[in-house]
Amino acid sequence: MAQATSLSTISTARFHNRAEPAPAATRRSFIHTITALSIAAAAPSATAQTIDADLIALGARFEPLVDQYYVARKRWARSDVPAYAEYQAMVSPAEYRGSFEQRQAMDHCWERWGVEEALVPLLAIKEKMEELTNAINAAPVSSIAGLRVKALAAFWQIAPEHSDDIEYSFDDRCAFQQLFTAVAELCGLKDKIAVVGYESRDRARSR
Repeated sequence: MAQATSLSTISTARFHNRAEPAPAATRRSFIHTITALSIAAAAPSATAQTIDADLIALGARFEPLVDQYYVARKRWARSDVPAYAEYQAMVSPAEYRGSFEQRQAMDHCWERWGVEEALVPLLAIKEKMEELTNAINAAPVSSIAGLRVKALAAFWQIAPEHSDDIEYSFDDRCAFQQLFTAVAELCGLKDKIAVVGYESRDRARSR
């Protein structure tokens, strides 16, 4: 089993890499619009399933993992929040941080509250979801049902993730680039995207 210190470090940090902040209001409006559109695709038609069969299949694998992720996240948060509060109280002096005593305090708090045991299954689910997210982002989209899958992946990428975090991260530039590109592609603007030379990292890797 991995050392508690390494898992503790992961536990107190955000799981996804965040980009530089950008206007949140515009991105809130955008994702609200996409969510409204995607409601109509909750039960995709046979035609839509044929058009975006591969993408919809990815979504069928991804959506149950979203639910599992938040069940595991809640379990982890119940142990991480009190453990981190206790740890912060023990290492509050600035000169105490980074010391051997600090590492001991971290190990003690995380072991006492069972943070490591709760974090391991959460990270295992996250690893599966990241692989599927890359595939979803790389897939072309031609239907509202397919766009729903893209929106679900973006939702997970910007949703609250730290144990005491309840805010969506509207500053995740990469997630919004992926979703915006999917919307433009669905609207028949794929050629316009090609003209400017933009290509998502996931799609470039899939070639």
